[in-house]
Amino acid sequence: MGTIKTMKTKEEIITSMCYTYRHDFGLLKLDNEPSWTNGMTKKDAEMLYKTMEQIYNNNIEPILEHYKGKENATK
Repeated sequence: MGTIKTMKTKEEIITSMCYTYRHDFGLLKLDNEPSWTNGMTKKDAEMLYKTMEQIYNNNIEPILEHYKGKENATK
């Protein structure tokens, strides 16, 4: 029997987008650490999340809403 795929939440999708863009998204580093070390400062991580959230809100969510409407129309 195949696995059942559940829809990810908006926050899970945005977080996944952040990890796709920056593999070190989840690694926090201090402001005084050298720029060549892995990780992101809290401010940088927040800025990246907000950027990905804008992309989601403007480009992905409208497509999801469109297809949800089509699913509901066939029921």
